Amino acid sequence: MDGVKAVIDKYADTLENIEKEINMDREYRLYNETMNAKRERLSVIESAYAEVVSKVRERLSSMRGTNDYKKFLRNSILWATSIIESKQLVITASKADEDMVNEIISELNLDATVNTTDKDLLGVIVSSSDGSIKVDATLDSRLSLMEHQIKTLLTHIAATLKSEA
Repeated sequence: MDGVKAVIDKYADTLENIEKEINMDREYRLYNETMNAKRERLSVIESAYAEVVSKVRERLSSMRGTNDYKKFLRNSILWATSIIESKQLVITASKADEDMVNEIISELNLDATVNTTDKDLLGVIVSSSDGSIKVDATLDSRLSLMEHQIKTLLTHIAATLKSEA
């Protein structure tokens, strides 16, 4: 009987080690699959976000020259002016927006210099006259500030649509 017990004891540790290795391998595979699924989900969210941003940029760009676009520029300038707390400004805008920005400056009685850029800003960058304060009131800047919220909303919408299906 002692011989049987010795054999069982001898192989018990080996069997226990094999069981631990199997469990660790199972946990690693589960972790790996979970991480792959999360990476795929994140990639889909990033793609959806990029597409939403592209559509918003296209839509706003197509509105150039309209009263709605002028309101957007006006609100952007007013927002930046409220932060800078001065009417003496340097406003950087796209060449395509120069005339409209000059109109707004006149309407708001601002003492502002307009610098133009070849970049498609879709909005303005407003600085104090001495350059000590700079407010990026472009669409891209605003979307960047809201990136996390937009991605969270996209995730929520996707989950809602999935549960309705």
